[in-house]
Amino acid sequence: MSAPTIFDPFAPDTDQHSGGAFHGQSIVSGDYGYAVTDYETAGKVLRDKRFRNSALRLMEEIGITDGPVHDFRERSIIMIEGKPHLHLRSPLARWMGPARVKKIQDVLRGIIDEIADELDDTAPIDVHDTVARRIPSMVYCYLAGAPMSDAPKVQSISERTLSLLTRDRTVADTVRGAYVEQWEYLDDLIARKRAAGLGEDMLSYLIQQGDEGKLTEEEVVTEATSMLEASSVNTAHQASLVVWALLREPEAWQRIVADPGLIPDAVTEVLRLYPRTGMISKIATEDIEVGEVTIPAGSDVHIAVWSANRDPERFENPDVFDLDRERNVPLTFSSGPHNCLGQALATAEIAEVVGMLARRYPEATIVESETSVGQAGGRWLIDKLTLNLRG
Repeated sequence: MSAPTIFDPFAPDTDQHSGGAFHGQSIVSGDYGYAVTDYETAGKVLRDKRFRNSALRLMEEIGITDGPVHDFRERSIIMIEGKPHLHLRSPLARWMGPARVKKIQDVLRGIIDEIADELDDTAPIDVHDTVARRIPSMVYCYLAGAPMSDAPKVQSISERTLSLLTRDRTVADTVRGAYVEQWEYLDDLIARKRAAGLGEDMLSYLIQQGDEGKLTEEEVVTEATSMLEASSVNTAHQASLVVWALLREPEAWQRIVADPGLIPDAVTEVLRLYPRTGMISKIATEDIEVGEVTIPAGSDVHIAVWSANRDPERFENPDVFDLDRERNVPLTFSSGPHNCLGQALATAEIAEVVGMLARRYPEATIVESETSVGQAGGRWLIDKLTLNLRG
């Protein structure tokens, strides 16, 4: 394999590369290990069980190399493989499927409308902070049967836990503290639910699985922890990215306002162009041939989802927003055994945010000077999304 010119899997949509094979290469190497650039190869690697998730290595990179937080990560659902992984994933997959999401659609809309009712639409407003960041934790509280008053705590814990995604060593103590606070919160919530009587919610379901001997007590907490830590950051950023992208496409936005049935396709197209999870990292468990490249055992392998999602071999005019795009299956939620469990819920939340804006504020515009969109660690993110809701 010839050396690539410059390819940084951690930097989406640069002048050097937009998407697809990099200078004709599906696999390129660098100081970071190996990177996968095109759609077909990315899908194959994501589905190949010989590549395991590198979430533990990410934690070690920020300086958490031992202790209870490190040990939890090592046995969490995103790290384990094979039958142990299926054992932990199956209960959540049964509970969190599309049928459940459809069943709670009215609840999602109610939560988002409640937030929208509180907005001051007479002046520019940061909808990332006032809307997008609040929704996922409120949805988690509903699903877990927790009081809505717990939502700010859930949001804070989730955001601090997932600060490890920045790959910044200065956040190690923040991450450790967030995990400890998370476990204390869940222990208390589980005790409160047992005292009050179990209900129909997700956490009650997991507790029942434990009572029936299908999960150990430790596994119940592991499942609950995984759902809480994933409940906020990614969905909040992706929702804001979708709103930001759609309002920059005025013709498409007016079509959506006129026909809300187009919202799911619009969300999918933005997920393709601006994936919050723009990179997924794996580790080769053995020497593995991918095309003409042999990846040595132990190598870091970074699937550049942002590049695969703009592969011209898979998507016509890949850098263009196309509301009518066919065969639109981006890899934003991964693929294979570790695909995102909450993708149906996340897309439903995002669609409801778009729907709320289209109904209430069809003339909304972006205040570019007060909006901040960027990338870090291969992920698209938004620090601020300021809108004039009345245009």
